[in-house]
Amino acid sequence: MKSSFLFLLGFGMGTVLGILVAPEAGKITRRKIRDEADRIIDQTLNKKRQQEAMNRLTSRMEPAGTVVTESRYTN
Repeated sequence: MKSSFLFLLGFGMGTVLGILVAPEAGKITRRKIRDEADRIIDQTLNKKRQQEAMNRLTSRMEPAGTVVTESRYTN
């Protein structure tokens, strides 16, 4: 638990430091971060919609089971 807290603390400090010393203006950096976050959110929502569509399709299909075939030969 302590190591995960330290990791998150270091990650946060690194992020803040990276933004502060970034070679571009803050406005441009914030726009890039926002655009990337929007792209990731859109991808996630699209995957969720696709999964829901697949779940709807598979729920309509008959469950897989043993296939009984009739034989024209009798015992």
